[in-house]
Amino acid sequence: MDQAAFEFDLELSDEERAVYSLLMRGRARASSARDLAERTGMSDVRIRQTVRSLIMERGLLVASAVDDPPGFFIAETPDEIITATKSLRHRGIMILARAARLQKSSMELVFNQGRLEMEGEMRLCQWNRH
Repeated sequence: MDQAAFEFDLELSDEERAVYSLLMRGRARASSARDLAERTGMSDVRIRQTVRSLIMERGLLVASAVDDPPGFFIAETPDEIITATKSLRHRGIMILARAARLQKSSMELVFNQGRLEMEGEMRLCQWNRH
């Protein structure tokens, strides 16, 4: 189903609606967190938290890019999704590598620690919803 077809059925918070309404379709029209913050009156951090909520809790196809133009956008094509996913994977691996270096341990150990923490957080979120 096309994302636009079910957008109207979503119950978004005021912040989610404010951010989502400003996101443009397509990679070439990405909006920076700073631009979205200026337009909504939210902080850059709150913009990122809201985008995370749109993706993780609402299941919307909001992608991000770090190269020109940097920012958030509504992914329209499979290529945009693939490119955004590759970038996220790379950034995640680089963060794991830095964490492993700080702990003087392997990336596998750090990954497994993170997985256990995420599973615990997900169980807590599910428990809180009931």
